[in-house]
Amino acid sequence: MYDILIVNGRIISGRGNPWFHSDLAISGGKISALGRLNNAKARKIIDAKQEVVSPGFIDGHSHSDLSIFVHPRAEAKVMQGVTTENIGLDGFSLAPIAEKDIYVWRKYLAGVNGNPDVEWKWRSFADHLDAVDAVKPSLNISSYVGLGAIRFQVMGMTDRKATSSEINKMREIALQAMDEGARGISSGLIYPPNQYQTTDEISCIAQAVNRYGGVYNIHLRSEGDGLFPAMDEALEIGRRSGIPVIITHFKIQGKKNWGGVEKALEKVDEARSQGIEVSLEQYPYTAASTVLSAIVPPWYHADGPDALIRVLRENREIVKKDMYTRTDWENWALTTGWDSLYVSSVESEANQRFVGKSITVISRMRGLDDPADAVLDIIVEEQGAALMVMFCMDERDVMTIMSHPAVNFISDGILGGSQPHPRVYGSFPRILGRYVREKRLLSLEDAIRKMTSLPAEKLRLKSKGVIAEGYDADLVIFNPDTIIDTADYDNPRQFPVGISWVIVNGEVVVEGGKHTGAAPGKTIRSR
Repeated sequence: MYDILIVNGRIISGRGNPWFHSDLAISGGKISALGRLNNAKARKIIDAKQEVVSPGFIDGHSHSDLSIFVHPRAEAKVMQGVTTENIGLDGFSLAPIAEKDIYVWRKYLAGVNGNPDVEWKWRSFADHLDAVDAVKPSLNISSYVGLGAIRFQVMGMTDRKATSSEINKMREIALQAMDEGARGISSGLIYPPNQYQTTDEISCIAQAVNRYGGVYNIHLRSEGDGLFPAMDEALEIGRRSGIPVIITHFKIQGKKNWGGVEKALEKVDEARSQGIEVSLEQYPYTAASTVLSAIVPPWYHADGPDALIRVLRENREIVKKDMYTRTDWENWALTTGWDSLYVSSVESEANQRFVGKSITVISRMRGLDDPADAVLDIIVEEQGAALMVMFCMDERDVMTIMSHPAVNFISDGILGGSQPHPRVYGSFPRILGRYVREKRLLSLEDAIRKMTSLPAEKLRLKSKGVIAEGYDADLVIFNPDTIIDTADYDNPRQFPVGISWVIVNGEVVVEGGKHTGAAPGKTIRSR
């Protein structure tokens, strides 16, 4: 007798081939049989007539590192069909961490992770994964180790080149994390201390990680005016080290740069023709999101978050001058403009009235002549724990990127705050509803491939992402005629519609569009 039998469904395997009619049986958390199972018996039978049965969606870029301890049911992800999410992105893994460094690192990451009442009991990378398992999540979790975290452990927030002995120490830490289950390394090259790393330093660490079968996930130094040199650096790291490179949340931002994606994608194709294994990740929106403190040039972050707040209080004019005149960093104020930058999350009650409003509007509300003062005031008042949403992309570029065969889909979901980016709740249904059904940009089979087998391959998740006998029973059952996101920028905490069942490791987590409370998720550590 099977545990679960799914009948009458249209199977989309995840490999990109056309759908086919089949029954599907689950036993012991695995897909145990496919075909016409007319006489089979099971403890639970699911009739998937008129619906699609797909592998569970894999979110290769998520920021649930701390929120999973507060929300282990992971409703924002599970309800949109995500059965595995990957954390430790942008260089911001929570481990490894020394006890003496927790205060600074926790405060620095508060903008991304929030600052929930969670005790940081972990020190090693394995300790952190053990802590995730202990809260019994509803979905699977894998993780990169962040180069920012590694450099912070060795050098703090120091803005200088690493010595050879420091690089060797960083290599050792990276390899230890790989031994403990990291899928690879990540970096966010617009965020200190990652931003202070040179191409040589990263290449040296990546070369060691490549020998362990790891990958390198990179947030480029620029996604706007400096996109092409930033891409060249990523490809050079891949060339030197041999490591597979994933350029995450790939985009081109700033109105004057719109239309340049064809040239950028040609660069990707040329690199692949030369044997550099490079691929891309994308979320399906025209707005980005990051920490509000990213509006401040990186050299003011070099002494840590407390020093940053101090300089914004005591020496603000020099900071503002750099914001308005220097372009040797990802300068949101100049590239995107105050009208298109919105505060999306704050912690204090006093500043809640500014959430969902542009910096221009906030400046008027506060009676300030200079919008820079408005945003810097909020950073100070929130002690850096604030987020912004930036309307910086053109949908035609988004669609051009989406169509490229080397692109897989992510949420880049930052859950903290009262008004997160709607991608946290809606990314995967949005692709299937808006870009598959409504715009007919992708076939259903290809879109599913970009959510399942493709990210599984990149993350080396060998039993995920495909419907085939022996694979993990991570499945989504949805109606292709109705699936769509409902989250928007005004009301982002809205679950999608059209998904009726989600199964993780052979257990039903969503039934009839409702979370069951099941917690079958686990960390994925094997190399």
